Amino acid sequence: MTRLAWFLSFWTGFISLSEEILWVRIVGFVFESTPRAFAMVLAGFLGGIALGALVGKRLSERGRATPATAAWLLLAAGLLLLGMPSLIAGIHDHPLANFLLLLLILLGAAVKGTLFPIVHHLGSLPGERLGRSVSRTYFCNILGATLGPLFTGLFLLDRFSSGSSLLLLAGLCFLGAVSPLLTCLRSGAEPASRYGLAAVLVGLLALPAVWPAGAGLMSQLAKIGTGELRMLIENRHGIVHSVALPGEADTVFGGNVYDGKTNTDLVNNSNMIDRAYLLYGLHPAPRRVLVIGLSSGAWTRIVGSMPGVERIDVVEINPGYVEMIRSYPQLAPLLDDPRLQLHIDDGRRWLRRSHAQFDLIVMNTTFHWRANITNLLSVEMMRMMHDALAPGGMVAFNTTDSYDAFQTAAQVFPHAYMFRNFVYAGKHDFREQLPQLPQRLRQFRDGEQRLIPEAPEYDQALAKLAAIRFIELSQIAAIYPRPLQVITDQNMITEFRFGRGSEGGG
Repeated sequence: MTRLAWFLSFWTGFISLSEEILWVRIVGFVFESTPRAFAMVLAGFLGGIALGALVGKRLSERGRATPATAAWLLLAAGLLLLGMPSLIAGIHDHPLANFLLLLLILLGAAVKGTLFPIVHHLGSLPGERLGRSVSRTYFCNILGATLGPLFTGLFLLDRFSSGSSLLLLAGLCFLGAVSPLLTCLRSGAEPASRYGLAAVLVGLLALPAVWPAGAGLMSQLAKIGTGELRMLIENRHGIVHSVALPGEADTVFGGNVYDGKTNTDLVNNSNMIDRAYLLYGLHPAPRRVLVIGLSSGAWTRIVGSMPGVERIDVVEINPGYVEMIRSYPQLAPLLDDPRLQLHIDDGRRWLRRSHAQFDLIVMNTTFHWRANITNLLSVEMMRMMHDALAPGGMVAFNTTDSYDAFQTAAQVFPHAYMFRNFVYAGKHDFREQLPQLPQRLRQFRDGEQRLIPEAPEYDQALAKLAAIRFIELSQIAAIYPRPLQVITDQNMITEFRFGRGSEGGG
């Protein structure tokens, strides 16, 4: 019986923490990677464990802490996971979606949390061996709770979708129920064990029938608006998808959040790609460029068209973007550019390890209210970029309308100015280069093809771009409703204090 308890303790920990990893992925996708997504999952998970432990304690006090009870609880957990993809898809856009998702998380954790007191009851030995037997049961649970997230996060999500992974966990619940049911069979509880084994068989046979619902879960949760889902890629790094809209460039989403468009045309400018063209008007001779965040590849495509660029280091944390870019003929050639060095890594970590100097550092940063964005917007990151600039170099990054990010850049760079929602910063005043912008942009080439054709509409776009006036920080500070603050690794103000929906968030 003690070995059965060890197995159940390990199996429960393995499945429970694996399920939590999947919930973090799914809820984060629904809530667009806001910090509250993880908090909600953690609250539901811990609340479920506490509730389950209370129920398990009462079952043990009533003499119901038996292998049969453990088996039926695993069967119930498997049945719940079996229907989870359909349940999530049905409630994610409901007015009470937050509450209903929290309820599902709590219920799933509670069913498996009920097992914990029961397996301790089964594995506890009387007398002097009590402490040792309890510690061994705990150890097995901790071992399972450690290996589960590693298996799910590093292996399962690299090969299966999030919804399919939920169904695979359901299968593990059904298989886990076999051992206690066989124990019941050996002890003479034949009717209960036979019914249970039949339920296991039915549950496993039901997996192929519900598999399409699991495989297509994230496609149903993905933002598409009035467009059509063109591609969705899941891996252990995250989820990216693209949406096709009639008469427009495709829109790319990362983590269900707008990432950009596949457009590189200055006149079209549906993704404000003029912010990328402006770079060559501010730095006349960039040779080595660092791009943090590949996304759709449109910005990297523009940077690669700048005359004189010798090397482009692109750091992207999710290789799914590379797979997506290959499906777009206007963007795919950039991946074959011999000057491009692609690094699948965290941008800040890579920069910290690199000792290179760059003429341009470009970050088309995601929204300032997303979880972990502080790593790219904090004053500590600004200092790292400052130190990585070659003489005459400059930094450009997207504030996504967070004026605190503008304030943060201004604390590090002597010259920091804003155009649209982008900050352009450096150690020197680069604005004097602007009048030469139209002439320089005429040199832009994508292989043999000119990016700026001889046409009136392009002449107008160039003239408009050359006539821009940068916004200075003092202009914003004078009219902003609160004092601007510096983002640090410790305060994380764009994620929490001035995050999405907060007053004065920028």
